[in-house]
Amino acid sequence: MGPRASGGISLMISSNPNQAINLDLVDQVCEHIPTWTWPIVKKHLVNALVDVMPTTVLENLTGDPTGDDRAIEILDDYYRSDETNKDLIVDAFKILGEDQTAYLLDALQLDKLQDK
Repeated sequence: MGPRASGGISLMISSNPNQAINLDLVDQVCEHIPTWTWPIVKKHLVNALVDVMPTTVLENLTGDPTGDDRAIEILDDYYRSDETNKDLIVDAFKILGEDQTAYLLDALQLDKLQDK
C-alpha cells in the first residue's frame, strides 16, 4: 500500500486536509522550476515532508516509528516520475504551507544551477 492509498499523504499528515490550495500558485511555482532541477527539489521537499511527519504517520507508512530513512525511500519512489511534480508541490503546500515551501525553494537558488 503506497503513501496515497489511504487518501493521500497530505490527508495523513495535514491538520486541515480540506484547506484550499491556490492551484494557480502551484502552476506558477512549477513553471519556475527548471526541468533539470526537479531531482534536487524532490530531494529537499521529501526530506522536509518526512521531517514534519508525525510519528504515528511515520509508523503507518513504514511500520517503524523511527523509519525516517524508509519514509524517504517510499516518498522518493512515489515522486520519482515527472508526472508527480505538481503533486509534490500541492502536497508540500498542504503539509508545509505555501510560505515554508516557497522559502525552501528559494533557499535552493535554483536559478543559479546550471543545466547538465
